[in-house]
Amino acid sequence: MTALVVQNILIFKIGNWPTVDWLNLGAAIPTIITAIVTKSLLIIVVVGIISMAVLRLFM
Repeated sequence: MTALVVQNILIFKIGNWPTVDWLNLGAAIPTIITAIVTKSLLIIVVVGIISMAVLRLFM
């Protein structure tokens, strides 16, 4: 699971240091907090979708 999360948050390019995809990181933070607090897969997915939609709306 960690490999999937890191693959989406970090952008790897050959010959360069990995860079952070701030949009995905911004959506991952409330999703991870929700996962720790609730442990309900439905709520985790809904929070992740809503947080990504709100970030894309304002970016």
